[in-house]
Amino acid sequence: MSDFPTPDLFGDDMRRSAVFHGENRLSLIREFGSGPRACVIGCNPSKANASIDDRTSRWWNHWFPLHGFGSYEAVNLYPFCTSSPAECRRIVSSIEGGAWDVRDDLHFVNLPHVVARAKAADQVFVCWGAIAWDQDWIDRVVEEIQTGEEPWPDLWCWGVTSSGAPKHPMARGVHRMKPDEPARIWRQKA
Repeated sequence: MSDFPTPDLFGDDMRRSAVFHGENRLSLIREFGSGPRACVIGCNPSKANASIDDRTSRWWNHWFPLHGFGSYEAVNLYPFCTSSPAECRRIVSSIEGGAWDVRDDLHFVNLPHVVARAKAADQVFVCWGAIAWDQDWIDRVVEEIQTGEEPWPDLWCWGVTSSGAPKHPMARGVHRMKPDEPARIWRQKA
């Protein structure tokens, strides 16, 4: 379900929305003008929603218009809303204990949504950083995006970690991205 809050009477003309499936956030959408639409794929959503931005979405709210984009849609490897990567791992690991609803949300709701949104975008950015722990799941998501029906988009990033993972713009210390950091190809289409 997508929701649009009332326009900001103080001059913020950004259109904000979010798509949820139950308590899981499938998309965070920010529209600020004409221009290409970006899709950003992170690890797991924080508490940002249709009316609240977090530090990461504020960074994107600056970066994308600065680089000529008219909007972005943020999706995630895992749709479970928490600002704690450890909590996200705990939720995902509950699948092994028989949490079929978690498995279904991940495989049958979130995965097709991420793939569809990536294929609908003009440019796809990835930024799950070193916190994404399941390389098999990452490979599956990337393969689903870059195979099957066209288009097969290139995946862009703002740098890579020492292990080759696409950096998150809010990484700590020297890894934190500058607001004008250029993007680069992470994985070219197959």
